[in-house]
Amino acid sequence: MSTPWVERVQVVLAKLDACAQAEVLDSAEFLVQKRTRASEKADELSEEEHARVIAALDAVAALSKESGPPVSNRDHDSHLTSTP
Repeated sequence: MSTPWVERVQVVLAKLDACAQAEVLDSAEFLVQKRTRASEKADELSEEEHARVIAALDAVAALSKESGPPVSNRDHDSHLTSTP
């Protein structure tokens, strides 16, 4: 059972000459191969690289942990509320 878009593609391809059909099919094959290579590259992370990435993320997370006294940026305008 074909889906409507597959049927539409088949109708359009049937109207093209053999050379144009080959070009369309070659383009589609190229895109499939390109996508396959891209997804394979994403899966090539070694254990060492994975550990390095996790360590870097942990270091960044440690920077955002609360430590030390609260910080205020309001000292710069304290003269506006103080009375002489």
